[in-house]
Amino acid sequence: MTHRGTSMADYGTGVYGLIPPAQLVGAAGIKPGTGCVSTDMTPFPIHSRTDTCRRALAAVFVLGLSFAPLAAEPAIDLARFDEPASSDELTQEVAQLSRLIQAKPTQAALYARRGAAWFKLREFDKAIEDFSAALKLNDKLDEAWFGRGMALGRNGQVDEGILDLGVYIHRHPTSSLAYTKRGVRYIWKGDLENAEKDLARAVALNPKNAEAHDDLGVIHAQRRNYEKAAQHFQATIRAEPSYQKAYHNLAMVHYLTERNELALTVVDQALQLVPDARDSLLLKSAILEALGRHVEARTLKDDAEFLPQGERSSHMPIQ
Repeated sequence: MTHRGTSMADYGTGVYGLIPPAQLVGAAGIKPGTGCVSTDMTPFPIHSRTDTCRRALAAVFVLGLSFAPLAAEPAIDLARFDEPASSDELTQEVAQLSRLIQAKPTQAALYARRGAAWFKLREFDKAIEDFSAALKLNDKLDEAWFGRGMALGRNGQVDEGILDLGVYIHRHPTSSLAYTKRGVRYIWKGDLENAEKDLARAVALNPKNAEAHDDLGVIHAQRRNYEKAAQHFQATIRAEPSYQKAYHNLAMVHYLTERNELALTVVDQALQLVPDARDSLLLKSAILEALGRHVEARTLKDDAEFLPQGERSSHMPIQ
């Protein structure tokens, strides 16, 4: 199989793997949590002849049930921890949790919930501070280890983030998600050997883990094993057909191996999902140029370069 003379070693590493140079930066999906979970408990009916004492005891029992989730574990949906969310809703959630923390400053779960909200708002320093406060109050709050590990990595403290995620993995050795997130952070620091181990473990635990397949594809692409990379990107698409980055990465593999017509078809699928994805538009421009459609390529490139650059991602760069 022929391929372009592109040195994968020149590619940087980013939030979900490879990042483009200044010319091209992908827009990574951000997966935040869902915030507070309310209890949906219906109290048992009390017979009308029940005396006052029994009514009072029943009321106290129901009240205790209503507050039980608050005193137990934080209502953080780790599977959706890194998903997008409304900034207005998150700001309101932070304000609400701040009031609750003021009233109950020893509730570790509240700090963890607010830390998750700060993470979603991209306020990583504040997220780290809240997760640390939660762990100081209760170091068995596993979600706080996970959340702080995520926030540390995004804040550039990759090694510290790996350590925190390691604590979570030690306590939850069957978490495909945790292995995926730690594997991603190994990619950021260029440790592809450990990244591959974690991501392979993630796929073994959950063969339909779309993110892990996509990141494994990035690792194989860095090693110029383009056929293996394509297999993982295709596995991502089968598992999650709306996973835009996988279409982009698969199109890049086709482009690098000079299968330009196929690359154009796949990058168009990526753009159907996110029409203003700057990196995918620039990739399409490069593909059109390779196909000899120079005017279209130049026009598309000029338009794309006015779009804002997204966060670091596993989108493979054009060289």
